Amino acid sequence: MSETLEARIVEMEIRLAHQDDTLQTLNRLVIDQQQQIETLRHQVENLRLRLMEVVQAPGIDPSLEPPPPHY
Repeated sequence: MSETLEARIVEMEIRLAHQDDTLQTLNRLVIDQQQQIETLRHQVENLRLRLMEVVQAPGIDPSLEPPPPHY
């Protein structure tokens, strides 16, 4: 093999190694982001359910609420 061909192959192998590392890093980021999205979806669903409970709940009797601390 000529030196220029060998140098080109080595350069391509180096570039491939960098691209593989970049791809793995991006894959980890996508996985982390997907987990965060799922967590946020779960939290939003819980908040939606709680809000529906509050909206559908009958009125709260004001006499059951404790007086403010300044009384």
